Formats: sequence, C-alpha cells, structure tokens
Amino acid sequence: MKFLTDQKAASFEAVQACYNGVEQSVWELTMGKQVDIGAASSTMELAQKAGVGPGMKGVDLNCNNGGGMRCLVRLCGVDSMTGVDIAEKVVETGRARTEEEGLSDKITFIHANSLQNHLPDAFADFVYSKDAWCYMPDKQLIIDQAARIVKPGGTIMFTDWIEGEGLSDEEAQRFLSIMTFPAIPTVQEYARMLERAGCDVKVAESSGRYSLYMLKYQAVYDARKLLGWDEKAYEKLISDFEFMAKLAREGKIIQGMFVATKRA
Repeated sequence: MKFLTDQKAASFEAVQACYNGVEQSVWELTMGKQVDIGAASSTMELAQKAGVGPGMKGVDLNCNNGGGMRCLVRLCGVDSMTGVDIAEKVVETGRARTEEEGLSDKITFIHANSLQNHLPDAFADFVYSKDAWCYMPDKQLIIDQAARIVKPGGTIMFTDWIEGEGLSDEEAQRFLSIMTFPAIPTVQEYARMLERAGCDVKVAESSGRYSLYMLKYQAVYDARKLLGWDEKAYEKLISDFEFMAKLAREGKIIQGMFVATKRA
C-alpha cells in the first residue's frame, strides 16, 4: 500500500473542506450526480454480483449525496438504506434530492464520521460503498465497521480507487495529493483486510471502468464557472485530470470491485 507523505493534507478535516466546497461540484460534473466511476451501471453490476435486491436493508458508509442509495432503492428494489457521511453539505444535498424523488421513507442520512456511526451490530443485510473508502486513513478500520454492521451471512460490497501495476512512488504522491487520499491499496490488500474482518471474499477484481472525459469536453463552461473563471486554476485542474487518466490507461490506477460474505 502506498501512503501520502503529508497525511495532514488528506485528514478528515481536509476531506470535509473539499466536499463542502467546489470539489463536490467538480466531481458531479465529471462523474454525474452519483459521483463515482460507472454510476448506476456500476452499482447495478455490483448488486447483481452480490445478490442484493428486494427485501433487503443496507448501509452506505461514506455515502456522499446518496446517489448510490437512490439507485439501489429505485433500480434494484432494495427496501431501505441508511447513509453515513462526514461532509454536512453533501448530506443536506442528499436529503433534499431524496425528498424530491419521494424516497425519504426508504432512505435515511446520518451526518457523522463513518467510523463513528453509532449503528447497532448486525444492523443490515449488506454494507455498500462506491469509490469512497479511499478517504479513510486506515482501511482496515472501515472494513471492520462494515463487518460489525452487517449480519452474519450478510454481504459487504464496494468499489474503490486501487493501485494497479507499476505505479511509482513519485506518481503515487502526486495522485494521492490531487485526490486528497491518505493511501491507496492493491486489490490483494483489500481482499486480505476483508478476510481479517471475518469475511469470505467472493469478488476482488478490476471493474475495467475509468473515464474523466466530461470535465475537458462536455462540461468546459460549467467547470470554468465553478472555478470563478480562473484560467490558471482550470488549466491545473485539466492537467491533474489528464495525469490521472494517463495512469488509468497504463493500468497504474484502477477501480477495484469487491464482494464478500460475513461468516456466520
């Protein structure tokens, strides 16, 4: 696992500042309102692999605005979801969007650090996350929380930004700094964490998805507006995203997909 040298730059406070500010809007421009690689298609694929659907209750740790939860309820038939996120702005946005869609009776938000969620043991049939545990300094702690919350025999399913093959230390430092990530694990390292948490790993692989096309081509005007028409800031943003896209094309960073079952 590669770690960011300056851990303060990826602290929970730094992440809150990003997602209570312009960065949240930039990510929505780039990846849509679900704010993850693959959006609804990726969520539905994950649910299909995990056998998640009608009659089930789930928890989303680091839920952002709840786009994934709304997808699981609306398109996968999940009965109810509880989402936890540390950024107040995205929680407020999530509640508003959920109410607009008429899903407030099925989806609940908790504004809290996902490691301090106060949910009961064995609360849910499954725990879910999309590209969001990358912000956790100690990945084992969030995996352990997921294993605590899910029922015996229940499922943990998630995607995340993962180290691929050949990522140099220099490239890792720039990537982690751009993304405000404290660390980036490999697929194998995440699988071992799930096993240590008492789970049997069913899926641990690359999703094959990665795209940052929107920001440079389809959302030019809106991206510039978000940055206050600051041309240097826009040029830096594009440079950073092109750097990450290059890493992705070379297989140095990937989206990992994981499904595991908690042992009874």
